[in-house]
Amino acid sequence: MKRLLYSLFIVLSITASSQLQGNIVDESGRNVQMEQGAGHTRIRMDELSWSSTPIPFYLNVKQDGSYINNKVFAAQYRMTPIDGPFYPMSIENAPVIDVGGETTVDFTVVPYLNVEWVSEPALTADNKITATFRFTKNPAPAGLTQPAMLDYQLFISTTQYVGNNNFDATIVTAVKPVTNAQEAQDITIVSNSPMKYATTFYVRVGVRVNDSFKKYNYTDIKTVVAP
Repeated sequence: MKRLLYSLFIVLSITASSQLQGNIVDESGRNVQMEQGAGHTRIRMDELSWSSTPIPFYLNVKQDGSYINNKVFAAQYRMTPIDGPFYPMSIENAPVIDVGGETTVDFTVVPYLNVEWVSEPALTADNKITATFRFTKNPAPAGLTQPAMLDYQLFISTTQYVGNNNFDATIVTAVKPVTNAQEAQDITIVSNSPMKYATTFYVRVGVRVNDSFKKYNYTDIKTVVAP
């Protein structure tokens, strides 16, 4: 009997779980570039099925701006992307979603900055990595204030999870201050040391504003192969 009840519990648990997935995109529909891990952008989940004041739990967002979790209990949730490099969304006005089966929920946010490559990263003659990028600011939505510019940095790693939480501090340039005057201008950045290994390096540039979280807006990730 105990074995039968245990098997029934497993079946009920599986059928009660749903797959929840989606993307965080900008107003043009492009995924917003993030960092990997719990220290960056998260989706706040407030289950409203049983309480109007629930204790929230959180889903992590991947570095490509997507998220997925296949163990979310089927229920009604208020869902809010938080802690990211974009203008904050009101939790009170966040969408309420009925999650069940395979559910896809995309969020459109306004990133503080758009950061794009002008020329892709490449090796110099002395085996350093150089690249050129530019950034543009997005106007603040109604009722919000545009934060001041803070700094930018080149990030280099031997893993694909390159970013402010995963880079080789011995070869990247130091953090450089950035000003409003540099908006839409080509900015060239060079690593301060040659590449130490014959391997594939993962490279991106981040620029950030001086908000509460100080999270970077990023280019997408490029690779450079050092001989």
